[in-house]
Amino acid sequence: MPIDIFDLYRDLGSRVNLQQGGWFRPNTDFLNSCNVISNDFWEDYTNRAEKSQEVKDDLFPFLQSKNMIVDNKGIYGTFKPPDTYGRFATARIIVSGNQCVPCKEVDEGKCSNGDFKTSEELAEDYYDSIEQFNVDMIDTNKWGAMNEHLTKGPTLKKPKIRQIDGKFQVAPRKVSVVVLDYYVKPTNATFVYSISPGNVQTGAGDQLIYNKKNSTPLEWPATMRGQFLDRLEKIYSQFTRDQVLAQLNNQPKKTA
Repeated sequence: MPIDIFDLYRDLGSRVNLQQGGWFRPNTDFLNSCNVISNDFWEDYTNRAEKSQEVKDDLFPFLQSKNMIVDNKGIYGTFKPPDTYGRFATARIIVSGNQCVPCKEVDEGKCSNGDFKTSEELAEDYYDSIEQFNVDMIDTNKWGAMNEHLTKGPTLKKPKIRQIDGKFQVAPRKVSVVVLDYYVKPTNATFVYSISPGNVQTGAGDQLIYNKKNSTPLEWPATMRGQFLDRLEKIYSQFTRDQVLAQLNNQPKKTA
């Protein structure tokens, strides 16, 4: 379940005095900090995804799969990543006989960058004898040597891929469909609310009325709530310290 932005704000308020001076505003300072932290976590976690199952679990909301048709007009096959592409996770191909086919479980077998021309790909009997093979990501400086290697060169059962010129290059060129797994960037959270005026008779202060329907939560799982709070508390402490120092510096200096 995503992290509700208002719940996170209240949790932070139980740790620190958010009303102190009214400096840490919920829809600007707090919200901006949440989105900066979210993107920082994404950069860090996607770098470490292959080393930790815990990290993979936390990144699960950002992992997507797409069937990508490969353009086979050149020496190698090529395809552009989807518009939502953020960072590479894995790639694989599904082979039936000598032909690559889309994954049925991904977008109902549809390809995100075109129409797959064979009408058989969605037939149940067409998938009875399929094989799946991982596509190895190759560094650009090893691409040429890999393609010339007598025993480790690319084959339909051992396909290779690299990133270059904003595209993915695939070998061998007879690979026609690649199932691409990738991480999307986090969507910025939004915090929509209104303020009810305080009661001058009772002394009750202004109340924040949260509009959950029109707000956007943080997409991270609830297991990340503690880490967000730790980072927010540090940001808040630094923020309020800077504000206090700014006020002190702006006070008129006494002269003897």
